[in-house]
Amino acid sequence: MPLIAAALAATLSVSATCSWNRPGVDPYRGDAATALAHYPDIPAAQREVLLDKMSKGQPDDRVAIRRDAIIGDADYDPAIRDMHFGKTKMCGSVDRSKWTASRSEPGAVYCADQHCILVPKICGNVSRITRRSQPATTPPDQPDQPVTVAAPVPVEPWNPERHPLDWLTGTELGLSDGPGHEGGDGDGEGDGSGEPYLTADAGNPALWGWDEDQPVQAVPEASTWAMLVAGVGIVAGWGRRARRKAAA
Repeated sequence: MPLIAAALAATLSVSATCSWNRPGVDPYRGDAATALAHYPDIPAAQREVLLDKMSKGQPDDRVAIRRDAIIGDADYDPAIRDMHFGKTKMCGSVDRSKWTASRSEPGAVYCADQHCILVPKICGNVSRITRRSQPATTPPDQPDQPVTVAAPVPVEPWNPERHPLDWLTGTELGLSDGPGHEGGDGDGEGDGSGEPYLTADAGNPALWGWDEDQPVQAVPEASTWAMLVAGVGIVAGWGRRARRKAAA
């Protein structure tokens, strides 16, 4: 084993500090056993445990790697070290300071005692991290306790205020494609009731901006307009017929 480790060390290019601001650009192209052999301070027994977990895909924790933290069930130091790149490159300290605060990369953590290996999903760059505390143990099951269920609160039926232009906008018909509202049972967001709801800001009378304190001019329905046009046509026809009779 010492001869193998020495041979691997001779072919390994090690850098003190490297940038990991673009994850996935230079993924690790070696295998887990070779990467673990580059960590000579890990005893052989623990290395075998780590290799077994990694080969079976059984991590101890799944974490979110952030710019300033590694978030998982356990508490981890945010520093990532001894990261493998390419085929024969390893970096002692990894910099990710240019990540945005919202960026998050998933990773798997494999541990044997105090030795923990981090494998980011995006690139497989086998690395090391420090686990500061283990996940809290789950307390033993407690005997069943009586559960108090609160009485349901009565809910007022959905009854939006009407407006004379509802027939035009589609709100009166409850259409999910009417302007200014969305269906609760459609693809968009809803209130869960299955009814369309208005999206006007609080304090606004409605999206169309009318003032309920002012009188509103009634708008004739379509049937009223049709009757008016038909009446005008009949009167015009009678007038034309009367003029023809007078000329004859």
